[in-house]
Order: sequence, then C-alpha cells, then structure tokens
Amino acid sequence: MRSARNSKPADRFLGVRLTSEELEELDRKGDSIGSANRSETIRHLVRGTGASPARIGLELPPSLRDQLELLVEDGWAADSAGALTAVLTLGLQEFARTHTERMPRLRQTARDGAERRKARSEADREGRGLLDR
Repeated sequence: MRSARNSKPADRFLGVRLTSEELEELDRKGDSIGSANRSETIRHLVRGTGASPARIGLELPPSLRDQLELLVEDGWAADSAGALTAVLTLGLQEFARTHTERMPRLRQTARDGAERRKARSEADREGRGLLDR
C-alpha cells in the first residue's frame, strides 16, 4: 500500500539509526497520530503539529501525563489530546450525574438528620421540663 505524498517534495534524505526500542516507540507514536509511515511520523514530530496538553496551555503533572499515554498505548484514544478529551468528558459526566442524581439524595439525608436532631432536642427539653416539676 502506497502512502499519500506531501504536496511539496522533500529536499534532503536523513538516515538515522534507531535501537529496536526507539523504533517501536516511533511506530507507537505513528499509530497514535494515524501516520501512514515512519517518514510521516518523523515529519509530524519535527513540525510539532498535533494538539498536546502542553499546547493548549495546560501544565499536566507527570503522573497524569503517564496515565494519558497509557490510555493511548492501550488503544482507548488515538493521541494524548483524545485521551484528555475522553477523561474530561467522562469526568464531567460523572460530575453532572453527582449533581443531578446524588446531590438531592444527600440533601434529603441531611434534612432527615437535622429533623431527627431537632426532634431529639425537643424531646430532651420536654423530658427535662417534666423532671423539674
């Protein structure tokens, strides 16, 4: 299968020797960005195109960045921007679910607790009044 060529031809050929681990990493990066071949992946990396969390002005902690990269490696997202989008979407859905479904129940539980405390306080006051007679 032939890959699509860029509109302008390449000026120079660059031969680079890579270890097998580096080659696997390059292939993973190419798969994550949907690159047709290794040359296209390298061009993508050199140009710096593609949305990454740092490009949209977010400074992510390394542990979160690692988790996003794992999502990409496991095939849950095409790239780190897609992984971040998926995580934020799921997080926002859970946040909305919390406020629409769980918060009313939590508020009702708090009201019930306040009513029980009020009833106990009134019963205690009434009992003390009867004992003082």
